[in-house]
Amino acid sequence: MSDRFAIVVQAIDDPALVAEIEQTIRRVFQEMSLPGSWRVIVKPSVTGGRWDFNVHGRDVRHTLSIAVPPHLLPTLIPRRLEESLNALWLRRRENAPARALDLASGPVLSTGQHAAASLTDDASERASWGCFSTRT
Repeated sequence: MSDRFAIVVQAIDDPALVAEIEQTIRRVFQEMSLPGSWRVIVKPSVTGGRWDFNVHGRDVRHTLSIAVPPHLLPTLIPRRLEESLNALWLRRRENAPARALDLASGPVLSTGQHAAASLTDDASERASWGCFSTRT
């Protein structure tokens, strides 16, 4: 069992079903190659007949809801979880500031020329969101 994943399943009394839900969630995160630690809480929604998933990870706080009986959760979790995380990544990418290469801003070398500058974006941002993939 990995310390990278903390998965809590509430209000399901069947240990085999809980284990299957946990394994499904772990598999989704591993297939998507998501870095860092993740915490997922699966619990009944205040809206009857629905299940809420609270997903917390590196720069991610998201809640999604699925309207299915508990025994179908392992079947629907992979698609819904991946769709939600990919949608978050796309929204963040669309809202990201434009990246530009500014060659003139580097320090002046002894030859009188400017040294190459780097891209003006946030490397930690790219690292945290450049990991999502779409399965085919």
